[in-house]
Parts: sequence; C-alpha cells; structure tokens
Amino acid sequence: MDGGVGRRRQRVTIGQNARMNELAITVIGRDRPGIVADVAEVLARLGANLTDSTMTRLRGHFAMTLICVGPAAAEVETALAPLAADGQLLATVRAVTPDGETAPAGDPYVMAVHGADRMGIVAEMTRVLADAGGNVTDLSTRLAGPLYVVVAEVELPPGTAGELADRLNEAAAGLGVEVTLRPALPDML
Repeated sequence: MDGGVGRRRQRVTIGQNARMNELAITVIGRDRPGIVADVAEVLARLGANLTDSTMTRLRGHFAMTLICVGPAAAEVETALAPLAADGQLLATVRAVTPDGETAPAGDPYVMAVHGADRMGIVAEMTRVLADAGGNVTDLSTRLAGPLYVVVAEVELPPGTAGELADRLNEAAAGLGVEVTLRPALPDML
C-alpha cells in the first residue's frame, strides 16, 4: 500500500447516496494479519456502511460474515477481487432484502454443551431446540483436545425453558455430554 499517497479519499455520508443496497458479504481463507483492515478499507472507499459483522479464526482459517449498506453487489465484488487474487481468500457478495428492526421472537437464553467429542452433538442439540420452537441466534463450537464445547445464544418461546431443559438433558445424556440452559443476561449479549 502507498499509505494514501496519490489516492483520493471520497467521503460518503449514508443517506446522501441514492444507490444504497443491503449486502451480505463473506470472506474466508487462510488467516493472516490485516484481512479485516483490508476488507474494511475497501468497503469504506466505496462508501459502504458496515452494520453487522462477525469474524473468527477456525483452526488457522479466517471467516468473516458481514452486512453492509452500500453500492451494488457487483461493484463491491469487483473492489474485493484483488484481495482474493492470490487464491488465499474467497470473497462473496450478495444483495439481501432488508428485514428492518425486529423485536426478539422469544426469551434470550444461553445453551452450553461440553463433553467428549463425537459426531452429531450440534445436530442433536439444535434439533431439540428447533423442535421446541427455539431459534439459534449465535453458535460457537470449539474442539480443545478431546473436549468439545458448544455455546449457543437462543431465543425460546416464553414459558418453554423448563420443559426444554429436561429434553436437552435427555439428549445430552444419550450423547454422553453435559448441557446447561440459562437465561441470557442483557449485558452478556
């Protein structure tokens, strides 16, 4: 990078640009320092406003998903292409329909599962949640040696947590893992 020398910066104020679109962008690949900065700089130069994002490193691989409001998807794809030119990253851009602000569909809870790693833990535990009308809003898993850990933020229909906790405990016992379900504290989310 030339540090900005010879490059004109254009400041775009959200609301002044008539060609705003809501976009879902994913960037995945081998981790290296600077990926977040590189993507954020491209989006800022285009006048795209980053509204929601999540990023993590998974066993040496970078994964980021974000929603932004900005120019057309094709323009953003073209601008991100140089970041993926060496084949180490894959960036995808898709126009999405804005949902607007919605109130939570249920009560916020956190489900934590831990135990010996085995196939089907996430599938079984999230199926129990779904069958009770629960919605997973955030999910994280981690394998640390032989220990497998799942932490999920969920929205549950009001009044269902007690019965659901019993069903989760039954499923966990069948898998040989431990599960907890507790109300999410507002300052934790």
